[in-house]
Amino acid sequence: MAALRNARQWARAAKLLDERGLTAEGKLVATKDPYLEATVTDWLIHFHLSSGDRSLWQSFVFEFLPEHSEFTQDELLNYFTNIFSSESSDSLRKVTQSILKTYTDSEAIAKSQFLTHTQKTYSIGNPDLSNPYTTGYLLAKIWERDFKARSAVLVDDILNAEMGLASILGIQKDQLRQQLDVLARYDVIEQRSAKPHLSDTKPPIKEEGEASYLVYRCWETPDELLKKAYENDRATPNQPLIQSLSLILDDDEDAPDFSSFLEWATGFISLDGGSNTITRLAS
Repeated sequence: MAALRNARQWARAAKLLDERGLTAEGKLVATKDPYLEATVTDWLIHFHLSSGDRSLWQSFVFEFLPEHSEFTQDELLNYFTNIFSSESSDSLRKVTQSILKTYTDSEAIAKSQFLTHTQKTYSIGNPDLSNPYTTGYLLAKIWERDFKARSAVLVDDILNAEMGLASILGIQKDQLRQQLDVLARYDVIEQRSAKPHLSDTKPPIKEEGEASYLVYRCWETPDELLKKAYENDRATPNQPLIQSLSLILDDDEDAPDFSSFLEWATGFISLDGGSNTITRLAS
């Protein structure tokens, strides 16, 4: 029962499951990647763990890592000890180990390569960004959160966004500019000049060397990019299980019980113990 409870907690934290059953993203994962073999699933889980209401995880991704591209477990623990001084040392040590294992254990979300380690050193900056639709999906989720229904924003708004795409991917701003160029080649976005232009018309495509320009989105919903990400993922999920689940999930009935699908999560380290800041990945 404890393993299943932990699995459900992780699934809720990853926004695959809510009080009604499978979420829209959860249905896509269940039908496209039932054994969680695809790298895009790792990125989806990482995004929701980073962006949810979990203070230590947010602090790790958006505050610690931008200042520490390389670090040791002790350095991360010391950082948490200074920032979350009200937490017990045992709880902070446990959550530090849990976060690091989540990103480096092959049974967790290591395929994203968001975090890599050699001996005792952990580092960021070399994530697996081989699937442009995965990057596009993450941009679309951030756009939905920060820019709502806007069709275009200045590139600086994307580069400098709080809890933005650079931090989510674990890369620098110049690397993010390169990723935006890739997204433009795959028609996920359009990059257009920010110079004055005729009203009621789109500005021309940005010129080479333009540092400030407009980014136009070319998607309606993040889910359409998530579907494309699965279609272009190099992993090969178990097709017979996908087909059987599709027959169930394509109808209009309530979502099926997700518990049997959550066996993958039992490999994660439990976050039992400590205050709600640490233990409650999901309410």
